[in-house]
Amino acid sequence: MKVLFVDTPSSFEWTADSNLTKGGRRFPALSVTGEITYSYLNLQAAAILREAGHEVAYIDAQAEGVAYPDLMPRIEKIRPDLVVMYVEQIKIHVDRALAEEVKKRLGARVGFVGPFVTPLGTKVVQDTPAVDFAIRGEYDDALREVADAMDKGGEEWKKVEGLCVRGDDGQVVEIGPMRHVANLDNLPFPAYDLIDLSRYYESVFRKLPAATMITSRGCPYQCIYCWFPQTIYGHKWRAASPERVVAEMEHLHKTYGVREIRLDDDIFELNRDRVLKICRLLQEKNLDLVWAPQCRPDKMDPELLMEMKKAGCSRVLYGCESASQEILDKMRKNGKVDAIEKATRWTKDAGIDVHNCFILGFPWDTPETVEKTIEYAYNLNAEFCQFGIATPLPGTALLELVEKEGTLISDADWSQHDGFSKSAVSYKNLPRERIEHYARDAYRRYYLRPQYIRMMLKRAFRSRDDFAQTMRLGRAFVRRKALGWI
Repeated sequence: MKVLFVDTPSSFEWTADSNLTKGGRRFPALSVTGEITYSYLNLQAAAILREAGHEVAYIDAQAEGVAYPDLMPRIEKIRPDLVVMYVEQIKIHVDRALAEEVKKRLGARVGFVGPFVTPLGTKVVQDTPAVDFAIRGEYDDALREVADAMDKGGEEWKKVEGLCVRGDDGQVVEIGPMRHVANLDNLPFPAYDLIDLSRYYESVFRKLPAATMITSRGCPYQCIYCWFPQTIYGHKWRAASPERVVAEMEHLHKTYGVREIRLDDDIFELNRDRVLKICRLLQEKNLDLVWAPQCRPDKMDPELLMEMKKAGCSRVLYGCESASQEILDKMRKNGKVDAIEKATRWTKDAGIDVHNCFILGFPWDTPETVEKTIEYAYNLNAEFCQFGIATPLPGTALLELVEKEGTLISDADWSQHDGFSKSAVSYKNLPRERIEHYARDAYRRYYLRPQYIRMMLKRAFRSRDDFAQTMRLGRAFVRRKALGWI
């Protein structure tokens, strides 16, 4: 059968000329700098479907410049049997509308997937008659089983485990437990040929074209805000072997000319020996590319960083969150504040750029703790720093907490849960407007500090790539400031 993956525009009004795009992966948010990311999980599922003999197509509206009014004509030309959408909270209204158009004009079946519908699948399918099913958890195998069964005809596809699907009485039911892939090495390389990697861009990328990989799924830590471990992935950590990881990196480099790879794992360095082996294999391959993982500060050490640097690691993203130990403990981070400073210093000493991420506006935050966190971030002076807003996404313990406390203000409008420009919560001592002001002001002040500017100007002259990246970062900052986003 013919399966079409569709990544919809960020809004009904979006056009190819507008720089307001959907960016981010784990915490989807709007961007005014034209950043666009692709769904690795969709490409992985597409490869599995293709291996099973199904015809697969892909439309990424933002990357291809397809506005919403032009989307349905594109779909009609393909005439798919099944349309799959990775649903994200900031554009759920667009996904629902497209599902209704697909059903009305083509009669094709429609499936929703991803972390948003994992906890809300029953409600989403119930509220959207055009959606035939939602898949809870990882959808690699479940989607193939659904397509196989649909291809044979009949209603057997409704029995696939992991589905939220309508029963004979019209009520939506959950079929079996959520699905998780046990062995990532058994998965084929994602179907990268379905997209044009040169169309995807993030400000932090240093060498273009760049790509994103996921080398492990799940995280054993219990952070109350973190979306994927509490929904689609679960807390059991599963990792691809070092050989499989490096083989895919080599594939991206040699087949598509990729020069930088972002490793979008929840936690890359959970298994230190695995990281060391990946580093040794990369050194043996001597590939002309750089890579950047996402890590925990308290799992890092100087020796590991030196090996990562030798293997081409150019940037490390750290989930820092807060400078208050009390708040780290209450969010169940299970880490220490001093580990953030140590990891930042060790990473810089190894010659690797640091990307520190902080989150403002937790239920226990006060103006004093927020200002302390912002000042702490300034003193660390990482090459890249991100100030997000604590966002209660569906399926997280944070959402349960703010619902119980009555501090959630936008439960009916999921587009407010974007984590960067808007706050979905408001507290007595830290109202919504104050949280949003802190996030904007912290970002603006961070990148205008003389200490930071001196560091980045010096860094810009390390290489042509660094100079080009610095210019891109400068243009992005000017645009954000001109549009009032910082």
